[in-house]
Amino acid sequence: RKEREALAAGQLENYAPWADHREFMDLSFARALARLREFIHELDPTTPVGIEGTQMPSAWGGYDLWRLSQVIDWVEPYDIANSREIFRSFLPSDAPVVSTVFGSDMPRIRRKLWWLLLHGDRGCIIWDDEKSRCIEKAKAGMPITERGRGLAEIFEELKSIAPMLFKLQPVIDPIAIHYSQASIRAHWMFDSREDGDSWPRRFSSYEAAHSLFARVRDSFVRIIEDLGLQFRFVSYEEIENGELLKGGYKVLFLPQSVAMSREECRRIEEFVRAGGTVIADNMTATMDEHCKRLPYGQMDELFGIKREEVRWRPKAEGGSLPSEVPEAAPLRVYEPKIAVTTGKALYLIGESPAVIENKVGKGRTIYLNLDMHDYGKLRLTPPKGENYLALFGRLLSESGINAPVKVLDATTGQPVPCVEIWRYRSEDSYYIALMRNPEFDVDSLRDVGYPDNSELEANVQIQVILPRRARVEEVRNGKDLGITDRVEMRLDPWSPIILKLSR
Repeated sequence: RKEREALAAGQLENYAPWADHREFMDLSFARALARLREFIHELDPTTPVGIEGTQMPSAWGGYDLWRLSQVIDWVEPYDIANSREIFRSFLPSDAPVVSTVFGSDMPRIRRKLWWLLLHGDRGCIIWDDEKSRCIEKAKAGMPITERGRGLAEIFEELKSIAPMLFKLQPVIDPIAIHYSQASIRAHWMFDSREDGDSWPRRFSSYEAAHSLFARVRDSFVRIIEDLGLQFRFVSYEEIENGELLKGGYKVLFLPQSVAMSREECRRIEEFVRAGGTVIADNMTATMDEHCKRLPYGQMDELFGIKREEVRWRPKAEGGSLPSEVPEAAPLRVYEPKIAVTTGKALYLIGESPAVIENKVGKGRTIYLNLDMHDYGKLRLTPPKGENYLALFGRLLSESGINAPVKVLDATTGQPVPCVEIWRYRSEDSYYIALMRNPEFDVDSLRDVGYPDNSELEANVQIQVILPRRARVEEVRNGKDLGITDRVEMRLDPWSPIILKLSR
């Protein structure tokens, strides 16, 4: 209450004392793990050391996933709020990552395990309790249960492909998404401020569904995937160390990266001047890395904008952009009190600019000034998310990034929604995997208005447009599809299609 009164009186937030303590605790946890790993490696240098049951990126619990990834050799993460994708980005590609299998819904277990394998998982843990036994431990001979037999069938499928996949090199597009632990801390305070006296309920299971920041980050992830592309998270420390240029990235996304260091901002400007594109949504860099509110955005000049005010908003406060797809949800302006300086607004809704482009050096910035909370929800009922895809697809194409593989409905010729595409290389071949990409945690998101996955759970006859003419083999059944630049086949909702392209 006191903070709300202070903000109403015009004071700026300063969460630095709390945020610095949270950073100290993150650092302490990471250092403790590093000491344990060092001690174990002194006794047994060849055994990988890690932890299980890691949670979503959080201001609490030591869950700065960048720091954790630097002090472990393996991990068993709960895949909440993109945590599996974050570990994929930060851990070495051959680091053992395993996940836990819960429940007895075999089609959904099959779908999730295939998805995890395609992202590099090396195995799984089977959760076995009174409600979901794999083995009847109390019976003579300990017979396998129906659940156990169902899982055995799935594991046989996975084992037939996994050794091949482990030898391949994943192809990642030159797209980076900012991982900002300082912004995670800031947004936890923002959300808790909105909760008022009920803020103590923000334990992990509640946070997974109700963190507004997690929903924004997921929207960026899903848009990139739904456009047929892959990406990598890049941490605050990596950006400070020049990774954007070293890593050959073309585009950096800043999803509500509200709290950033001066060095991060300097390196990002360096990236833009060298030819990169930076795309931010709103409220960018209006705090420092200690979560102290600034009177301006540190990169406002880079974005070619000027702010009349700096404050957090839980939702869009501006009007809607003209819809490119009439049946789709409109894109909404987030911050109404922004003016352009050197930037050029592609849209002006009332007096509020949106999709502001500013050319700097050899590169450019895009300040979207749009609400990005709901794409993860909208995509589950196509075509409601199509306006996001149209805009982001165009911005990426202008930066030289286009999906090399397209998946079309064989009947309509239109892109099939919510299909994730992976690409891999070996010394002499190119591999493509594709499968439907639902919301795996949809049951926990019902309270915030998510629909189910039913629109993505039917067979679809598809045409896959390949990047070049090649001899094509359907890997899972060994079928030779001939020399071609496109193939037609059935995509089922529970498992992938995997193609091998040879000269």
